Amino acid sequence: MDEYSPKKHDIAELKYLCNSLNRDAILSLQKTNTHWINDLSSQQSANLNELIEHIASFVWRFKIKYPKENLVISLVEEYLDETYNLFGSPVITLSEIIDWESMNQNIVSVLDDDLKCLASKT
Repeated sequence: MDEYSPKKHDIAELKYLCNSLNRDAILSLQKTNTHWINDLSSQQSANLNELIEHIASFVWRFKIKYPKENLVISLVEEYLDETYNLFGSPVITLSEIIDWESMNQNIVSVLDDDLKCLASKT
């Protein structure tokens, strides 16, 4: 995102980043019968932290460029906080994963609605 990119492009990129975070986070876990194990010292975990930082930087620029997009900004910031807290733990329960994935689905739904609204205006 830069100062000249259209809003539709910026929202699509944010949606892509949120979906990438969801996919990469799940791939970093090892499943057992009762919970998920997160190896905090693995390269995947380090890469996940870098992705979280990249998305946080993107959201900061998004917030400056679109200060009235309070819903999107607050949802993504909450999602990043929850992701950081959840994946900073060595053990994650199935219910925590389900709640976290529902946050992602909610964000993607809001971003999809924004994209549809922007497409209808053109």
